Amino acid sequence: MTVQENRTRRTTGVGPGAVVLVVALALSACSLTKTSAPAPASTSGPSVSSPASGALASPTPSAGPRTFGVRAAHITSFGWAEPALRDPILDLIKDKKLDAVQLDIKDEDGIVGYDSQIPLAVQAGTVMKRFDMKEAVDTVHALGAKVIGRIVAFRDPRLARWAVKNGKMDYVIQDTSGGAYNAGTYGTASFTNFADPDVIEYNVALGVEAAKAGFDGIMYDYIRKPENQGQVYPGIGDRSPTQAITDFVKAAAPRIRGAGAAAGAAVFGISAFAPSLVAQDIPAMAQHLDFISPMVYPSHWHAGEYSVSSPVNQPYEIVKRSLMDFNRLVIGTSCRIVPWLQNFSWPIPYSSSDVAAQIKAAKDDGLNSFYLWNDSSKVGLGAPALEARDAATDAPGEIVYSVNKPGNASPGTTDLAKAKTFIDAYLAWVNGGRQGQFVDPLGPAPTASAAPSATSRP
Repeated sequence: MTVQENRTRRTTGVGPGAVVLVVALALSACSLTKTSAPAPASTSGPSVSSPASGALASPTPSAGPRTFGVRAAHITSFGWAEPALRDPILDLIKDKKLDAVQLDIKDEDGIVGYDSQIPLAVQAGTVMKRFDMKEAVDTVHALGAKVIGRIVAFRDPRLARWAVKNGKMDYVIQDTSGGAYNAGTYGTASFTNFADPDVIEYNVALGVEAAKAGFDGIMYDYIRKPENQGQVYPGIGDRSPTQAITDFVKAAAPRIRGAGAAAGAAVFGISAFAPSLVAQDIPAMAQHLDFISPMVYPSHWHAGEYSVSSPVNQPYEIVKRSLMDFNRLVIGTSCRIVPWLQNFSWPIPYSSSDVAAQIKAAKDDGLNSFYLWNDSSKVGLGAPALEARDAATDAPGEIVYSVNKPGNASPGTTDLAKAKTFIDAYLAWVNGGRQGQFVDPLGPAPTASAAPSATSRP
């Protein structure tokens, strides 16, 4: 159960929050284990927060939007300023093939793309006005569509490097010597500290500001730790990184909803079965969020994952099987799964039929919502795959859940009680220290063929 290495969307078209890394099978095997003791502030590796921490519990009621479903395309703040990139998305909305725009508020460089009045944005010089927020919101709303603001939270080299220069080292993730952490291909001082109150407030305040300006949803991206080792998080106390990330969304979501928008997050596809790797505990986060958007791009999977022999050549199979895992992880919450789908050619040429296969896979899992990712803000590849929306195509589907161990293939079930029975038993086994062999409460473990189907690439 691995993902690839040294791949960032800025250079290769990979989707939000994604880097590609090699995960050892042993790491995946232990990734769902419950912590038996608090994690120290300085840690050589990711501490683990169990998905049992509220996986099937009822969410705490909160004011503001809860239900949230869209069909959207990504565009950067630079892209919004370019009619050649903005207008094709607006045209798809006019044709009722999309009903939302995902517009960046703060990007991977840490640049805030509008005239923000948040004090730290002004002080640190992170503002570079590329669009007028009110004008953008009014333009999308006039077409009867939604606008979702994406905030790249803790990958923030602009704030991090300003902080180092100005002696605010608690703002950044540190190495064990107290210096700014080197996050590999991202560079030194590229990740801010998700345990620092000022950093937390900065990212929450940006979301509140956008929500008050009329954004319908706020999606936090890069709400995670770097995937490497040797990190120190000043102020984290006895919490694990996973717990600190969950605490961030717990603090942010009610304020976002209180300002009038839905609250969500982009997450790694592998977080369904390896949550500790980047500190994303999906069931725990789902307790607080309105939507979670897993990046299930076919390009991001290795051969054999979810028993799919060639994921990039089998977009339908890998998306369908991975989303069944995510459907199960939000049972008992008000959180919806709204996946990120691959709308780019990498590492092989892709066509509109490949995008259509992913959309169909999500729909067959009961999910009629999605975000299309292309780092160049282009929708050309995916445009022919989109159908005009009507009452029939908008009808909610029947949710399909996995009934196998996380990360494994499953024929799926629409039986909520059956899915809950399985995951309850599995998490009890994990949290009990994986003593003995796991016994499937539903009977023998299901199998699923990895052979290409009619929806696979030739």
